[in-house]
Amino acid sequence: MSSDFIDDVHIAEISEALTGARKAAVGLPEFPGKMPSTLDGAYAVQRRSVNLWPDEVGGWKVGGVPADYIERFNEARLVGPIFKRKIFSADIGEKTTVAAFPGFAAVEGEWVFRMGDTPAGDTLHIGIEIASSPLLAINDMGPVAVVCDFGNNNGLVVGPEIENWRDIDAGTIELETRIGNDIVGRRDVNNFPRDGLNALAFLRRHAAKHRFALPAGTYCASGAITGVHETQVGDHAVCTFGQFGSLGVRFAAAVPEPA
Repeated sequence: MSSDFIDDVHIAEISEALTGARKAAVGLPEFPGKMPSTLDGAYAVQRRSVNLWPDEVGGWKVGGVPADYIERFNEARLVGPIFKRKIFSADIGEKTTVAAFPGFAAVEGEWVFRMGDTPAGDTLHIGIEIASSPLLAINDMGPVAVVCDFGNNNGLVVGPEIENWRDIDAGTIELETRIGNDIVGRRDVNNFPRDGLNALAFLRRHAAKHRFALPAGTYCASGAITGVHETQVGDHAVCTFGQFGSLGVRFAAAVPEPA
């Protein structure tokens, strides 16, 4: 156990409350109990929740630690699991139905890696991370809450592979996110795919530190490119990745997990 104030009982109480809310598809108005004081404590909760969840991990999201917390935790990124039943393949222009909890939900366009047996075998895809949590104000609560609740993840849409991605001189890529008819995020990227590779390297270091495997076929969602854009049930969103095409999602209400 890390040098945190929480013991195994507190870890279990937090984990069971968060996973219970997800299984029941209900919202939580506040964090269940006293939050851990460190990221190591939060990852202890996350590990227990992964073991409780009735699905296998198929990937990991890498998110950013907000600037106000970086000095406190001496860390700029965080990690959360993505479960296999919440990973969807999609073609260019296709809209995938995804689930939002009655708490927080957002859409994030991202570069997504599919890991090989070695880094040389990694492939790169366009994709959309579905950020959603039963905790209504999860992002306002800070990175400890995010880590505790599966990294605020509830799915991943994986688009087509970007062929020969290591050899592409992509120039400036114009990325855009729309919700309905409104442009909610836009960014010009001229360092493709450096930011994504940095996130992937962080995931590999994190996995080594916390002693979990990253088998071939594991996905890495490498971080929001145009931002974290809040959504509601019924919203339709489209993420466009310049010359690489676009993917869409429609948000439906989360339903309880089968018993």
